Amino acid sequence: MDVKIKQTKNNQASKTKLIWVVGICALSVFGWLALQPSGAHKVSRDNIWSAQVQQGDLAVQVQAYGKLKSKAQRLLTAPADAVVDEIVLKPGAIVTADTILLRLSNPEIEQQVKDTRRERENRLTNYRQLMINQQSELLSRQASLELLLSDLELAKLKVEAETPLVANGIISTINFKRSELEQRQLSRRYDIEQQRLAQLKQLHQENLLIAQDRIEQQNEQVAVLNQKYERLTVRAGIDGVLQSLPLELGQSVSFGQQLALVGSMDKLIATLTIPQSQMQKIQLQQDVSIDTRAGVVAGTVSRIDPVVVDGSIQVEVALSGELPKNSRPELNINGTIFTASLHDVYYLKKPVNAQPGGIGTLFKLQQDSSVAQAVDVTYGEETGEFIQILTGVNSGDSFILSDMSRWQDLTQITITK
Repeated sequence: MDVKIKQTKNNQASKTKLIWVVGICALSVFGWLALQPSGAHKVSRDNIWSAQVQQGDLAVQVQAYGKLKSKAQRLLTAPADAVVDEIVLKPGAIVTADTILLRLSNPEIEQQVKDTRRERENRLTNYRQLMINQQSELLSRQASLELLLSDLELAKLKVEAETPLVANGIISTINFKRSELEQRQLSRRYDIEQQRLAQLKQLHQENLLIAQDRIEQQNEQVAVLNQKYERLTVRAGIDGVLQSLPLELGQSVSFGQQLALVGSMDKLIATLTIPQSQMQKIQLQQDVSIDTRAGVVAGTVSRIDPVVVDGSIQVEVALSGELPKNSRPELNINGTIFTASLHDVYYLKKPVNAQPGGIGTLFKLQQDSSVAQAVDVTYGEETGEFIQILTGVNSGDSFILSDMSRWQDLTQITITK
């Protein structure tokens, strides 16, 4: 019995020692693994890109996209309700002021033009008839006046002849008085008829003026309707390019509806779309560089639209340089607005997820580029592909620019080949 008890105790002691040895070995392995970079902390060099911190002057820029626009534009609208009869040209065509773009039809306007022209002819005929009637009436009145004058002269001769006779008693005084009375009556009638003739001439003149006014009014109405009818043949109005013509053959258009837009080609401006977050940097007269993909043109900011639309604003740029020959309205462009200049600063190509004025973490590559340490940095101004670094860097430091968000909680990663 004593031998069995001793053997049991020895076996238990051996098992306890074995457990301690295994535990110590496991802790050693776990500790060593903890001190070694794990596979999850390793990044292949092929999956990252990096750049060095630079020091110097940095031009602050705002990148934007936009289009060339005509400084002089002509919007063509429908002169009346009409139907599109013919579309002569399509957008993109080069036009002159007299170039026909499309033709409209409206039977009512055509009939109105005919009616007004016929009414004008009627008024002209009435005017000529009025002149003939007036001339006839005037001649008749003048003939009557001449007869009255003849009677007056006869009465005067009679009085002159009877004057010596009545003195000698050859004729009676009463007959002589009758002759004098007849002369005076004829004289008064003649004066009155002369006044009536003068009034008749004045009345004729007024009637002619009234008739002429009516003809002039009708001429104006004919001119308005003629212009309205001629506008059914839609012309460009200015030299340039046809920018839009949103119509189809046979389409009905209403009065005032847009028919076409024509823009000049020799006077162009640039319009750029600026994000609302960048709008506080934009000021008038700032220098701008416009890239038309066929050349670069200089300009200055001439107008800033105060209205924000879809999170952006429109900026107009007056172009001072000569545009390439292929430049035309609605051409897509890229613009660079130079807003400020920073002197002797640290800057770096913009890392992924970097925000101007924000704080972030970048992984700094060691000299052998096999290890990268996490460094907290403060960002400044953004300009083009670069961003200013305010704190946490020195000139010549190399940083990983690619997206490292999955390792943001680590302080160190290993770079593998």
